[in-house]
Amino acid sequence: MPGIRLLAVVLSGIFVSGCDVDVQTDARQGVDRVAEAEKIKALEREWSDLFGARDLDGITALLSRETVLLSPGSTPVTGVNAVRSATEQMMADDSVEVSWSSTKAFVAPSGDMAFDYGVAKTVNPDGSVAEGSYLVVWVKEDGVWKIAADMFN
Repeated sequence: MPGIRLLAVVLSGIFVSGCDVDVQTDARQGVDRVAEAEKIKALEREWSDLFGARDLDGITALLSRETVLLSPGSTPVTGVNAVRSATEQMMADDSVEVSWSSTKAFVAPSGDMAFDYGVAKTVNPDGSVAEGSYLVVWVKEDGVWKIAADMFN
């Protein structure tokens, strides 16, 4: 269960750091947390579009080196190659449409870790719609936001 422990540690660090994006800039770090939160929300829109376009390479480029996928009824999937493979399986049925959008993003005062949550929608081939939610933890790798953990229901 290293993936779940990683998620718990990451989220505790973010919550303890008091990362409410209502604070424009952390004076100690010079981080514009509102702007960084908007970047996270834009990346979520891009990721959803990439998923809809079945662009596996584009999605893989968003993953961090230590990425983990936590999906309902499954054990944690860890590492870029394993998450890529799981994503490919999720995209296999092109008659299913999946999209999501970020509701709120929070950025740590250090500016190198964040999380966001939002709503997801799946339209099945019969036209039925399933709605759910997600939580994604982001980390900066080489100055670029990457997906560290993805959890959805």
